Amino acid sequence: MSIEGTVVNGVVVLDSGTQLPEGVRVRVELTDSDDPDDFAPPPEPYDREKELAILREAIEDVRAGRGMPLEEFMAKLSAELNLPSVPPE
Repeated sequence: MSIEGTVVNGVVVLDSGTQLPEGVRVRVELTDSDDPDDFAPPPEPYDREKELAILREAIEDVRAGRGMPLEEFMAKLSAELNLPSVPPE
């Protein structure tokens, strides 16, 4: 799995607001490019309305029974990405 991001004030900020499970180990690899703009943020601006539409659709999916419990999803995701399992809180 490959996720891109940008270093901002010494911290890697992942593109599209991607979040990883707390405690997961990662490997950071710099891209092979001499282009100074290679580390610039994505060109498209944040679209709040698009994000809200995605959230509304997700809420409708859950209400219609097209979802799964968080624990089940995290176990599936951990298995697919070969990540350590997330303990229940």
